[in-house]
Amino acid sequence: MSEDEPVFVRSRWGTSRYVYNHRNPVGLALILLTSLLAIGMLFGLHAESTWSEGELGDAVREGVRDLDGRGHYTTLEGSHGLLVEEAIRESGIGPGHGVDAREAEGGGYTVSTEDTESAYCVRVTLTLDDQPPVLLPEDVDLPPPGPDRLAFYVTHATFSEGSCP
Repeated sequence: MSEDEPVFVRSRWGTSRYVYNHRNPVGLALILLTSLLAIGMLFGLHAESTWSEGELGDAVREGVRDLDGRGHYTTLEGSHGLLVEEAIRESGIGPGHGVDAREAEGGGYTVSTEDTESAYCVRVTLTLDDQPPVLLPEDVDLPPPGPDRLAFYVTHATFSEGSCP
């Protein structure tokens, strides 16, 4: 290595680009620094794209808190796991993708991710909204809501640690 060597030299791969010169101490330091910076960025991207145990717990708490008392235009029948997943994504905690809310046989939704071993049981109940927003003022006499009929409902949500039984 020699300090007489330039920091940048033309590439010998047939291009006219300049590259770091490994024979110059500054060029070698730039090669090492660039490599370490790239590895650090890859680790950072990986950490931001995967769930941690704490992030999942915080996202479930925040999502259930935001879901509780919120109005939705939905039916009583069918799965409401998408409401749970959406509330967790909207919490802004964690990567926002990869949350799975599977409906349990005894009611509730088991919330988990592929990245974590923990699971949470989220229970959602719907009650008819006694003061729904008016969508169509001319339709004053709407038919009564039924299990398979769309209506405005208020969600009530709770959670506990562990899978739903």
